[in-house]
Amino acid sequence: MKLNLITTTLLLASASAIAEPNITISTTTNSRDFPLSAEQPLVVPLTKDGYTLKITGIEGSCTAPDGQNVKFNTPISLNCGEPTELALKIRFTGDYSFAYDEQAKTLLFKREPKKAAKTEFKRPIPKVQCEVYQGGEVSIALGDSFPDGTKLRDAYSGQVVEVKNQQVSLVPDQASGGIVLLEPMKKTKQAIPFDYRNANIYFVMVDRFNNADSSNDASYGRKKDGKEEIGTFHGGDLKGVIDKLDYIKSLGTDAIWLSPIVEQVHGFVGGGDSGSFPFYAYHGYWTRDFTKIDENFGSEADLKTLVEEAHKRGLKVLMDAVINHTGYSTLADLQFDGIEVLKPGADLPEKWANWQPGSGENWHSYHQYIDYQSPNWANWWGGDWVRAGLPGYPEPGSSDITMSLAGLPDFVTESDKAVTPPKWLLDNPGTRVKARDNFTVSDYLIEWQTDWVKRFGIDGYRVDTVKHVEGDVWKRLKQEASQSLEQWRKENGKSGQPFWMMGEVWGHTAYRSPYFDDGFDALINFDMQKKLDKGAACFSQMAETYQSYADTIANEKGFNPVSYMSSHDTELFFSRFKDYAMQRNAANALLLSPGAVQVYYGDEVGRNIGPYADDFHQGTRSDMVWKLTDEKQSLLKHWQTLGQFRKAHPAIGAGKHHVIAQEGAYVFSRTLAGDKVVVAFVGRDR
Repeated sequence: MKLNLITTTLLLASASAIAEPNITISTTTNSRDFPLSAEQPLVVPLTKDGYTLKITGIEGSCTAPDGQNVKFNTPISLNCGEPTELALKIRFTGDYSFAYDEQAKTLLFKREPKKAAKTEFKRPIPKVQCEVYQGGEVSIALGDSFPDGTKLRDAYSGQVVEVKNQQVSLVPDQASGGIVLLEPMKKTKQAIPFDYRNANIYFVMVDRFNNADSSNDASYGRKKDGKEEIGTFHGGDLKGVIDKLDYIKSLGTDAIWLSPIVEQVHGFVGGGDSGSFPFYAYHGYWTRDFTKIDENFGSEADLKTLVEEAHKRGLKVLMDAVINHTGYSTLADLQFDGIEVLKPGADLPEKWANWQPGSGENWHSYHQYIDYQSPNWANWWGGDWVRAGLPGYPEPGSSDITMSLAGLPDFVTESDKAVTPPKWLLDNPGTRVKARDNFTVSDYLIEWQTDWVKRFGIDGYRVDTVKHVEGDVWKRLKQEASQSLEQWRKENGKSGQPFWMMGEVWGHTAYRSPYFDDGFDALINFDMQKKLDKGAACFSQMAETYQSYADTIANEKGFNPVSYMSSHDTELFFSRFKDYAMQRNAANALLLSPGAVQVYYGDEVGRNIGPYADDFHQGTRSDMVWKLTDEKQSLLKHWQTLGQFRKAHPAIGAGKHHVIAQEGAYVFSRTLAGDKVVVAFVGRDR
């Protein structure tokens, strides 16, 4: 049966969405969202912390009063048609429930007396009306996108068609999720240069990606826990990334974002609020020395090879720049650096890093051996360097700039006082840290970060915790990194695009904020992940989002969102639905989005969460999946097809977005200079 998508609408439903109640629970460093149902309360484990609750998707006529406080067993009024945001302070770790009353439009908050039996959630697929593909050949309206007689190719199925009467006819590939990707058979004479607005960035958490050198798995005396290995190093390294560069390139990737690879604190802290596992700095965000590569990740020779081999493949390399904070103190580091802050008679093994909790203790219990009032803490970072609430150190404040994220020592980046690095850091084996005349804290941090660019030709940064550091520091970082890259290129006879800087402003959405004036070329877009729920259920649900993103990119100079579907601080998209068709369709919605996109390692094969005890975000950093089932192989092939189509056409992310049809099918074109494509959604399977 042939369907003419210009005139036939009887068989295709409109793409209007049915709103669904949802609650997002966020801290200053992570977030997670859950569906709300009037049928049964939502029960979630919460640790001692401050949270922000955001309730959306409430329909009807209702307005919540200003200044509401969340109290136990007291109905909370909700807003209809707009979000309700509330502050929540949890003083005791445990299980808490949220009961939604659909009639009263209220939420009831309770503490549950027993441990919740269910801590892993599988969301229902959103209830949306959607176009339905009936099978057979379809005719797709092209408007004036291509003149009659033009030969086009569906990049998904490989079919070649000719434009007749401003339309083409073909049979969509059943594996595509209803997507048709039309590109001209005749290539433009002049290649269009790479545009970061179309960038496809692959985020690798190095320790969890691929282990190519097992000899460095236990560097600095780090250990396994012999249990679920939730917070231990798993062995991934730079050599492992090098071995998989061709795989990464096959996804249509333009740039690799590496989790921080600099030397991390050697030891552990207690994992989760209950200290149920030893938590090491495998993720890379608890730095000890910013000038060295952590031995677990490899060597400078490995980094040099990685950058060279990536560049040979047309892949840019982005390092993760952390300037807001340093790592915690650990037993291993205190002993290694000779910081004498143990309590008299502390009963520790000869190697403090070998301590394990005894009967009645947990992994937090090592704190009992440390005197946090000792004046010897002055020999650690010192009060001129960090806020830490220790003797002689400034107390953390309550503002974004002065607060201590997750209790981490907060660098005093705003200080104009000349400082000298602590002795233990100057004496750290292999360090490149040197005392400089009249250097402030931010001077050192900028020097340490940009030295990697100057020596290895790093193409850009992903910058951590942007809103917690002054804008002037970011401007200086961008300026000095740009100069460093130009110096490296001059010394190595290379040329290329300007240094690129992508920032993480927690909760930022797709709009041009003043952060773009602080040296950032792009900001991570936290808005897309939840929009992909409905976009995966029905691609045409993305119409409003696509139009908004495209208009903002076109109208706001220097604006570029980096949208994602999964991240290490929020959720894995696959774990939301555990459905391969939804994961495939979410790939369509993400990879065809205006602006840059970020793929978290394993999105392309449906990587699921791992064990996490009472710290959910550990589960989002599970090991990469290399042994693929048939379902995962099919998903990977789909992802490669979409990714390579995007890479071949800069117009997808950076081009002008024009809607051709929304009745019966969702059809749009994207145009950038001589590059033009048409994307059509003919409907999901019945």
